[in-house]
Amino acid sequence: MEDLASSARVVLLPAYPISLAGVYLVSSIWLKIRRGRANIDDGLFFISDARARLMRWLLCVFTVSLLGSILVAQFNLPHSFLAVRWVILTATYAPTTAVFLFFAASLLPDPDLPYRPSATNVHTWITAIIFEAAIVVLDCVAASNCPIDVLTVLWLVLAYGRLALLVATCSIWSISSRGDPKDPARESLLNSDAGEEGRYGTVEASPQKPGDAQSTNWLDYLVGLGVIFPLIWPADSVSMQLRAIICIVILIAQRIVNVLVPLQLGRVVASLGKGHIPYKELSLYIVCRAVQGQQGVLASIRALLWIPFGQATYRRLTESAFKHVLSLSLQFHLGKRLGEVMSALNKGSALNTFLDSLVFQLFPMVADIGVAAVYFLVNFDPFYSLIILAMGGTYLFVTIYMAKYRGRARRQMVNCDREMEAIKSDAIMAYDVVHYNSAVDQEQRRLSDRVTAFQRAEFGVLVSLNLLNTVQNLIFTLGVALVSFLSAYNISIGVEEVPLFVSLVAYLAQLQAPLGFFGSFYTQIQNNLIDAERMLALFNEKPSVTDKPDAIDLVDCKGHITFEDVTFAYDPRRLALTKINLDIPPGRSVAIVGESGSGKSTLLRLLFRFYQPDSGRILIDGRSVEDITIESLRKHMGVVPQETMLFNDTLMYNLLYASPSATEEDVYAACRAASVHDKIMALPDGYQTQVGERGLRLSGGEKQRIAIARVLLKSPRIILMDEATASLDSETEKSIQASLAKISIGRTTITIAHRLSTITHCDEIVVFHNGTIVERGTHTQLLMQRGRYWQMWDKQTREPRSASAE
Repeated sequence: MEDLASSARVVLLPAYPISLAGVYLVSSIWLKIRRGRANIDDGLFFISDARARLMRWLLCVFTVSLLGSILVAQFNLPHSFLAVRWVILTATYAPTTAVFLFFAASLLPDPDLPYRPSATNVHTWITAIIFEAAIVVLDCVAASNCPIDVLTVLWLVLAYGRLALLVATCSIWSISSRGDPKDPARESLLNSDAGEEGRYGTVEASPQKPGDAQSTNWLDYLVGLGVIFPLIWPADSVSMQLRAIICIVILIAQRIVNVLVPLQLGRVVASLGKGHIPYKELSLYIVCRAVQGQQGVLASIRALLWIPFGQATYRRLTESAFKHVLSLSLQFHLGKRLGEVMSALNKGSALNTFLDSLVFQLFPMVADIGVAAVYFLVNFDPFYSLIILAMGGTYLFVTIYMAKYRGRARRQMVNCDREMEAIKSDAIMAYDVVHYNSAVDQEQRRLSDRVTAFQRAEFGVLVSLNLLNTVQNLIFTLGVALVSFLSAYNISIGVEEVPLFVSLVAYLAQLQAPLGFFGSFYTQIQNNLIDAERMLALFNEKPSVTDKPDAIDLVDCKGHITFEDVTFAYDPRRLALTKINLDIPPGRSVAIVGESGSGKSTLLRLLFRFYQPDSGRILIDGRSVEDITIESLRKHMGVVPQETMLFNDTLMYNLLYASPSATEEDVYAACRAASVHDKIMALPDGYQTQVGERGLRLSGGEKQRIAIARVLLKSPRIILMDEATASLDSETEKSIQASLAKISIGRTTITIAHRLSTITHCDEIVVFHNGTIVERGTHTQLLMQRGRYWQMWDKQTREPRSASAE
């Protein structure tokens, strides 16, 4: 029975820390996924400060008791009630130390938040209770057949005490009531309110910002990566999957080689001095060294195999992010600065670098420490395993823990850098505005302020990095000293031989390089994470207007438009449109007029499905636009905006943009109809003329004609004109109006205009005021009513008369 208890202990204790780590990881991931899907909190119960402090003190006593058990085991070693010396060394020191480090890490203060246990913590406590109860039973069985002394009693008291402390801690947690989900101390910064269930169209958009240092950890990033995992893993390419599998196999082989190199070096040393050259041992050592390390043969093969995989991942990430941004609704683009969006789009390389570093540098580094601990546990004195495990674990944890303090400064530095880029972008794009207002010095001061803020944050990051490196060096030096002195002592008493000392020192030297690099390496990974979270935030943005699952394509469009009781508000406190009812038969031309802010442009945005009405319906040919796919709906609409944006490419490219399949003859015919063909042909490069950034090399009238030609090439059934001539002079306006009249023939046309003289020919004129329709009719009918339209007309016609009289 005693032997069975000892054997069970040998299996149970090593499984203890492994189970704690596994439960913590699985529970954390499950709760974060559950929270994300159900929009609930992560299982936190509201704990008062007093109870939280009490629970923390109980756990501190529990953690100290683990250290006490290690000391008792050492003093009790000569007359232990356990079966053999190897059992107490193997099944007590290393596992108990690992459990001690686990709980000690969980009790360290958070740099930003007070101590609050979560459901994940409770899951690990319950796991610990199960193992501690099993340990108590095994110890009682083992001690029942042995003489009881003071150390044995102390051992059992510590075991029973730990069990009682854990049960008490869980009891305090379980009797706490659930807190207010709006408690700001508990509310997740990554949560967002879900849209109205079951409603397709507008989805409530919330600003997706990277979490602060206190709320965003590695697990947050790894869970977030699940969103883009289909873009990372090449599910459509068997060859790429095979490459990834081979790279992982090589990675495992490198871990084995890392163990063989110091072991083989010890064998070489043991073979020396025997009167002959140990060719076999030397040859094996040289071969192992040739394939070892980042510059070894295995690493080179792995890197070559990974190049196409990394390039394919970068391509998918970049292209998908670009497509996703273009698919987002107007609401997103109006609320974001161009520089911020461009910065986020350019983070595909950072995300790719992070994945590379995670798989081929961080995981192997942690694996090397674990392999070293297991290797020395099995083949040598377990104390070596204990020292290496404690040193490596403490080294990695301190690096990650101190990085939490550094994360805020790093994130602030990145934010300042992004703001600098935005200021540069805004100033360069608004070059003419800057000089019109003699604001060069003002822009310089704005940039200087951001540079100063950036350098302050950068200073904090660099100082903390140097402090981190100092602490890391102290931890590693302490580990080397303990291993060296222990090995030297064992050699002096004849327990070990000199070759083992060489192997130990070689292995430690082998660990020193990756561990010493881990400080700057972890900083690089953290930087990549902070950069990559901008792209992750983009992928988490959802379009505010979406297609129904059963939406159909609009194949044939006649152009019959109906607005039924349409109400809409950008801000719930103020309606932009109220109960709009408007019917536009196919082929009719309708003008919408009214003062600025009366809702004219909003109506067109709703029709184009940039936004979704809060209530009411918009129909095209008797079918709700919500039942029609957005892409097919927009294919039947042509837009002539007030300010035409052109790409920095040739005129031909910009003209073909609306209809890439059009022929050159089609383009020429459209430009002739828009009265711009002759002007283009007069240019030195004709249709191959570069238009410059946003088409700045062309005049306003020329750009409007290009827009009209584009609409003609698209040949839509519905034409929307949003103050298409508002910024043009009178002569150009008349010419453009003639072109617009040509393209409107036989098509449903909605025109928004401030200059009433441009819409007198329309079949119907609708007057908006404060988001409602107040008048409608033809130009003549509205003048006869002498209402709001007549007032607007009288004001506009009187101003030219007054100017001519002067």
